[in-house]
Amino acid sequence: MNDLPAVLSEPPPPALTQAEAQKRSVAPSAESLTWPEKATIVLIALGPETASAFLRDLGEDNIRRFARAVSRMREIPHDVVDVVLSNFMETLGDEMSVRGGMDEAKRFLGQVMDGDSVNRILEDLDGRGGRSIWLKLADAADASLAGWLSMEHPQFATVVLTKLRSDQAARVLERFDQNFAQDVVMRMARIPTPDPAAMDQIREVIERDFVSVMERTQGARKPADLIAGLMNHVSSSVRDTMLGHMGEENPRLAQEVQRVMFTFSDIASRVGARDIGKVVKGVEEDVFMTAMKSAMARDDPAVEFILGNVAKRLAERYREDLAAMPDVRRKEGEAAEAEVVAAIQALVKKGEIKLIELDGGDE
Repeated sequence: MNDLPAVLSEPPPPALTQAEAQKRSVAPSAESLTWPEKATIVLIALGPETASAFLRDLGEDNIRRFARAVSRMREIPHDVVDVVLSNFMETLGDEMSVRGGMDEAKRFLGQVMDGDSVNRILEDLDGRGGRSIWLKLADAADASLAGWLSMEHPQFATVVLTKLRSDQAARVLERFDQNFAQDVVMRMARIPTPDPAAMDQIREVIERDFVSVMERTQGARKPADLIAGLMNHVSSSVRDTMLGHMGEENPRLAQEVQRVMFTFSDIASRVGARDIGKVVKGVEEDVFMTAMKSAMARDDPAVEFILGNVAKRLAERYREDLAAMPDVRRKEGEAAEAEVVAAIQALVKKGEIKLIELDGGDE
């Protein structure tokens, strides 16, 4: 269909002689039609509803040519229309081979977006069409990324931070030494746009010296870490049964899993008293109250620990509301407790709070 504006844009044919007009008035053949006339037949065959979408994009001059061609056209026999449409589809088919690759993606996107937007999108793809190095860095722990960048040149760290999400870049910046952080911020005001070759080198260094190490470390997780991750997301009854069985079969593994594992009940022993306020603010109140009511039903020490480390007036309100609340279903309560735990783990990942490490026992 992209050919229609081009063929309609061809200069109008010269005025017909009397003999040619008489010949046309009989019955035109497909061979005798001009390209603008053929394009006009295609549009008419599509019908006004479908053709209107193309006509709107043709511009006034081309629409005028279309109107002129329609007004001059006599009745076109069905067999001629079939030939014209068949020729059009053959031409379209010849030109509809599709090419791929980064260059083609850039050329195509460049028709509908500005250059900066195109570059941002293409930076999210590597040469194999996979995740970009910047998306991989988004999975990195802030402390690890900050520690590694602190060992690099400030200019290198500046380039990397400008490619991260602003919230992640801010968290990493806060972990830098003060002088290093100030140097990086000042460089952001005058950082030049690296040429493609320099950016390729930066990606290569990040992939080789940081991401590959990070992925190897993640791939070498201890069995206790894997099991603890599962235990954090199963119901308390299933968790207690599994840990009991594990304690009988492999006491050392059970001890290590319990050391790594973090559940709602662990709040009392692993969250600092001064951090409880951040935890409460990080959870919607209805979810928080449901989790508290659920934990109260089993006399969980986390309830009194939380209530003892928020403002006195707030604690009094919580106690009154909890007393008036109906009992919650176990499934609903455990889901709420899991949300509170997830909120705490998110705060830990952001570096806003730090969990208290338990004694690892005898090794």
